[in-house]
Amino acid sequence: MALTAIEWPDDELSVFATLKGSLFSIRDDVLLEYRHLVGRFHPFRVPSEPMTGELQEVVESLLVLQKLHRNRNYRPVAKTLETLLKEIRAHLAFALRPSGEQVLANVLHIADLARKYETAGGLSFRGFVEELRAGEDAAETAEAPTFEGGSEGIRMMSVHKAKGLEFPVIINYGRHNGKALPPDCRPAH
Repeated sequence: MALTAIEWPDDELSVFATLKGSLFSIRDDVLLEYRHLVGRFHPFRVPSEPMTGELQEVVESLLVLQKLHRNRNYRPVAKTLETLLKEIRAHLAFALRPSGEQVLANVLHIADLARKYETAGGLSFRGFVEELRAGEDAAETAEAPTFEGGSEGIRMMSVHKAKGLEFPVIINYGRHNGKALPPDCRPAH
């Protein structure tokens, strides 16, 4: 949705979905109030005067989309994606969310697809967005793998996500409100 909102800022539904979605994560009540006060979600039609509180976040988010739209055809598609992620500090936000590891892997996969598109001779941001929307190669646009089964490294996950998995070493970090752990929860020596 974000790429569609960048390419077609007049597509108010895509702009709204981008503001509400995981990139900007603006709450419904804030978006509703902004829409009521301003009239529409458009990156090039933002109030000239600063807005109060969380409404200013909507304005700033729309200005990010505006900037990305203006520069989208003057730099590589992958650079536009990288700029979007940097502007909104998405890497950390994605990694900390439930299933954020997969979301981040998918975003990075889209950046890889953008580089492949350009290497194959793709010239415009619009062309890349249209190619993604058409889903010409479903295998190419499928979810990215997040972890190779036999690879080494540290995996951080919730207890719920780890259910049913086996690891040689597990560190379970938690708070106990200053109370001693019950005997059955104490580490074995």
